[in-house]
Amino acid sequence: MKKISLITGLASVFLCLLFMGLRDIGRYPEKIWLHRCNSLEKLYEKQSRYPNVEVDLVFRKDCVFDVTHDVDTSFNLSLGSYFSYMKDHEGKMWLDIKNLTAGNKHVALERMNEMTEYFQIAKDRLIIEGKDWKALEAFTQDGYYTSYYVTYDEPDDLSEEEVDDCIEELQEIADKEVVSALSFPGYWYTEIKEGLNRSIDLLTWKHRSSQLQFLLSSVGREMLADPQLKVVLVKEKGRFHR
Repeated sequence: MKKISLITGLASVFLCLLFMGLRDIGRYPEKIWLHRCNSLEKLYEKQSRYPNVEVDLVFRKDCVFDVTHDVDTSFNLSLGSYFSYMKDHEGKMWLDIKNLTAGNKHVALERMNEMTEYFQIAKDRLIIEGKDWKALEAFTQDGYYTSYYVTYDEPDDLSEEEVDDCIEELQEIADKEVVSALSFPGYWYTEIKEGLNRSIDLLTWKHRSSQLQFLLSSVGREMLADPQLKVVLVKEKGRFHR
């Protein structure tokens, strides 16, 4: 009887949590964004639930922002198509520029400015992300919201001293005030939140978790309640993922 009561109790708790998760899907569009929205078909398919999305870009030598996750792959889809969509819809976009460097930052910034002006896209509707904070600084100075992409190995694969070194480097970047935010995989959340001790915005992704999985997890709820953490990307592939 005790075993049956325990199973019944656990089932009730699970159902309660599931109900809460299902209830909350779509209730936090400003914080929960769609990860890897790299096709217009996916953009339209998910627009009702995700007005805010993340898009991967490669800046080509012909000054085209190519919508793709990989430098060696192109689908002949330009950022202009997304800006054309934005012009007629509300919402924001997180632009992960995979190859933004000190060498191409000025040309990339000039092209981004031309496009935002042509399509009448306010700069505060964009997050410009890159792995080179020196390159991002030019965008920050020009009025864009920028985020430095943290590329460290998982904390569990590092020694305590190595984790401390990573946090110290992020503190130095934050103190320079050259970017608006730090963006990192969800597995770095606890270490950065506990060790950073800086007021800079934080962005993260739980790209292996659906919105429901995120809402059902304890760390998801913690992230949702954290005012310093501004955006969380979640996975929802749909029919047009690439």
